[in-house]
Amino acid sequence: MWVDGYDALDDLLVRICAALQITSTQHQLAEDRYGTIGKWLEAPGSPLAPFGPVIYPQGSLRIGTTVKPIGHQEYDLDLVCEFRKLDWRRLRNPVVLLEAVETRLRAHQTYRAMLERKKRCLRVCYTNDFHLDILPACPDPDSGRECIVVPDRALRDWMPSNPNGYATWFEARAASVLTEVSKRVEPLPAQEPLELKAPLKRVVQLLKRWRDLAYRANPDLAPVSIVLTTLAASYYRGEDSPARALSGILDATVESLPPEGYRLEVRNPTNEKEDFGERWDAQPGAYQAFVTGITAFRTGWRALLGVRGLHLVTAGLSQLFGEDVAKSAVRGHTEAIEKARSSRQLGVQRGTGAMISGASPGAVPVKRNTFHGV
Repeated sequence: MWVDGYDALDDLLVRICAALQITSTQHQLAEDRYGTIGKWLEAPGSPLAPFGPVIYPQGSLRIGTTVKPIGHQEYDLDLVCEFRKLDWRRLRNPVVLLEAVETRLRAHQTYRAMLERKKRCLRVCYTNDFHLDILPACPDPDSGRECIVVPDRALRDWMPSNPNGYATWFEARAASVLTEVSKRVEPLPAQEPLELKAPLKRVVQLLKRWRDLAYRANPDLAPVSIVLTTLAASYYRGEDSPARALSGILDATVESLPPEGYRLEVRNPTNEKEDFGERWDAQPGAYQAFVTGITAFRTGWRALLGVRGLHLVTAGLSQLFGEDVAKSAVRGHTEAIEKARSSRQLGVQRGTGAMISGASPGAVPVKRNTFHGV
């Protein structure tokens, strides 16, 4: 391990995450566009309006763990359209709800040309920006507060979920608190300044970036984001350092893998009826690909922690997270080091791992040596 390596490595990981996440402009644009969709669904004269549609973000958009896709510039952003005045038990065929939302969207001159039908959602495609995946849902109060059910087109059945409860659970694990909003079109939580993003959120971004690279040749075998997010949050132990948090999460995940012949269960911690690992059962070879991949990731990460020399660190980061973001992070890190050291103003922000001015509140001074050995 290089001298003071965790301090320097934390800064590099923060810089990699900065290159991966949705920009402030895209964040605002996503909120504006899904707000407009929500208004169309509930507008006077809409056949859906009497059922109280409320549209809100879920997944990475909600909890701040978006990751730039590899090979194209469009993010996949997830939304829920919950019909709070609709009793799902009155719909014998759940697909009717998907079709009703699709019909309303196709009645809009702009959306009809941008719409794609998916298994459980409807996708609105904004070329060169992002996809908005709209998941119709109904409340399921019998399963607990904020629980919902969503229609599955292939199964022609209702599936359990709880995206709001999940987001609250995740934020608590990351030592943050979500503000509940009761508006018809619920706004995104304000995007956190990158230097304040919690270490757990950075780890989730890094896991998803590794996933996108490791399974690029076989994307159908890639573990879904919610599985990686849930494992990370479950095994996070409050480390201030993103690098240490990633180490602990990888170790705990690999050690939790059951014996051959069984698969790891990943349940929604806020709705035990929802099994995030269900796709492993439907896709032959996907679970074994996850076991092989996550084990190899831990091996590669441990190897990175043992190297010395900036060129070897760069190579290790490139292998795990991509050459472009790794080299960019190293350049930014090196420039910041040289500039700050000249005035002895280099520090690490406690609780995030970001390199900041040594005079800033909460800064932990960084010693002179980082990647260059003893």
